[in-house]
Amino acid sequence: MTQAQEKSHSLWENISSRLLFSLSDKLKFALKVSLAMMLAYLIPMSQGWAQAQTAAITIMLIAAAGPVGESVSKGVKRVWGTIIGAVIGMTLIGIFPQERALYLLFLSLFVTFFLYLARAYKGDMTVFMLTSVTMMMVFKNGEVDDVFLYGIDRTYMTVLGIVIYMFIGIFLWPVKVQDDTLDIAGDLLSMQSEVYSRKDDQTRKREVLYAPLREKEKLLEQSVATSDAGERGLSIEQRNSLMLNIKEINEHLMLLSCEAKADFDARQRDYIENFDRVEDEIRKLLALLKSAIKEGREVAIPVQWQPVYDFGKIKLLTHLERAALASAASDMEKLHTALRHLAKKFNAIISPYPTHFKLSGSPNPSAFHWFDPEDMKGALISFLIFWTTTIFWIVVNPPAGFLVVTLATALSILTTFSPLKPSLLIVIFSLSFVFATVMYILVLPNLHYGWELGLFIFLYAFIGFYFISPKISIFFLLGIALLGINNPMDYNFNLFLMILFVFYLFLFVLLLFYYIPFSTKPEVLFLMMKNRFFHLSAKLLQQSGQMSLYGGTWWRKARAKQSRTQLAATVQKMQLWSGKIDTGYFDTVDEKDLAAFVKACESFAYLLQMAARRDIQMAQNPLVLSFWEENRAAALIDLLAYSAEGKSVEEERGQIREKMESQLKTFFAALKPDQYSEEEIVAFYETVFVYRNMWLAFFNCQELMKKLDFKALKRSRF
Repeated sequence: MTQAQEKSHSLWENISSRLLFSLSDKLKFALKVSLAMMLAYLIPMSQGWAQAQTAAITIMLIAAAGPVGESVSKGVKRVWGTIIGAVIGMTLIGIFPQERALYLLFLSLFVTFFLYLARAYKGDMTVFMLTSVTMMMVFKNGEVDDVFLYGIDRTYMTVLGIVIYMFIGIFLWPVKVQDDTLDIAGDLLSMQSEVYSRKDDQTRKREVLYAPLREKEKLLEQSVATSDAGERGLSIEQRNSLMLNIKEINEHLMLLSCEAKADFDARQRDYIENFDRVEDEIRKLLALLKSAIKEGREVAIPVQWQPVYDFGKIKLLTHLERAALASAASDMEKLHTALRHLAKKFNAIISPYPTHFKLSGSPNPSAFHWFDPEDMKGALISFLIFWTTTIFWIVVNPPAGFLVVTLATALSILTTFSPLKPSLLIVIFSLSFVFATVMYILVLPNLHYGWELGLFIFLYAFIGFYFISPKISIFFLLGIALLGINNPMDYNFNLFLMILFVFYLFLFVLLLFYYIPFSTKPEVLFLMMKNRFFHLSAKLLQQSGQMSLYGGTWWRKARAKQSRTQLAATVQKMQLWSGKIDTGYFDTVDEKDLAAFVKACESFAYLLQMAARRDIQMAQNPLVLSFWEENRAAALIDLLAYSAEGKSVEEERGQIREKMESQLKTFFAALKPDQYSEEEIVAFYETVFVYRNMWLAFFNCQELMKKLDFKALKRSRF
């Protein structure tokens, strides 16, 4: 936060503390946006500028993203997006001055591309939305006279709307803009400390902690990927290094507490002579780290721990028992090491000297989610909406002109593959129509002074943003666009009704493309995500195996990374659409069983990604490679493929355990383990245990699938 922001923030805190009441965040947001809308009309009209409505629509589009923090850097990005859109739009006009068909074709392609970027971007999508909107706004309904001046006016008013909204957001009840990576990291460490302290509890008690732990990890990834400025001098690379450290700690904690009770958790002291020391140091590090940033205390870092085994007792264990012990000991050692590394980084952050610590060497996470199927389908729908409304504009030539195409195309990003239904938007707009009609007849003709008009616009916007959700309030506020507020003001009720008809038309276009060419019913999308989930799981397992056996070429690495990204996104979509299914239409589908199945899929995906990463890490381990060449987990790939087709898999956990034990006995009977190093053997056992846990998680998904009647979800509601 800048010094000016801090002073402004403290000023408003002092004022609020002296008031007898405090304003809610929702009320503050509504007041700020309403004030911005009022100024967007009054400033241009007081200066005799045209296109004041353009600045107001810009503020509506930005505010539709919700009450988020504003900063100068974010405002500058929006301005640059607007300028880029204007340059592209006017360049196309200059290239195709007389060829409107080619101009519209290239315009539709550019608009579709930038709206795709808006969907794929993990941060503030209004930057790309404003680029698309400005490209369409600079088009003067096909006219050729003064087209560049018209485009400059539109661009100028769009920038004015951005600047007004930005400055009000910064100086009036500013939302603290900062990199929250460290705050989220502190919360994660608190959760990790609790998970470790309860790793011996029953499975059901621990599973309650896993979901919020994974959710907080997602927030950390999003913060690192989208934050603009680092806190306490942290660069993007340093924040990414912290995130990878914390994710590594999460993985080891999940492995240590994956089963109801780890096979040797109660008896590890019998096999590892210095086990008490590592347990004590891990507890202390977790306790110190979670308060290190908040309290600014330096963390005391213990020396590296290595397990000291009692090999005489270990020889009496079975292969899977050795795998369980080796895996637990290795995870304890890696957890201890990861906590030591994190403590060094936190000490560097706390230090008064410039922050410097060793980076992880891993690439930074992308701010875009590339090639997501729904994003690509949504871009296609936006393209179809553009041409549908363009054909209507050409044939009918409505009073609103090309604005119909602009609004329908831009707002399609809010309705495609979104729980927001256009039918609800039509209801909201109908309420706005009734309200706008009353205002147009009874109020506007009686306004004579600028302050009266300003108060009217302020109250109109306040009603929309306070009583309606920000994402749909824009459809209520379109009533302001219906009023045609200008200086001088012309009243024509016939024109008012014509513009109303046009706005209804573009809403019906959004409703039409909500159902075609792709169905967006929650049950249809959920079934699609379920099948895609198992398909991607099989694909990722196959790709990681190929990378471990045949090497990681750039193409294989890119495919594996894309599969991991899509798998994580698919789980999130399963959560979204399963919660939107109206089980009242489907008597044989229980809402709780559906939620439990999605959680089980999330756990399986987490363990699957851990196994995939371990496959790549073990590419240089000859013992692991030799075992996989003979006993690759092709059976699991086949079972995942069956699940993707909706088939049930009838297998028992005991059979899988016996099969794995038999494979290990056969494998070691043919080889001489003495020719491998102790590290290679421990890594091999740990890999086996990771796959064992993944198998068990998969069969948990299968057991929950038996309780759900997925065929019922395929039936039509009507």
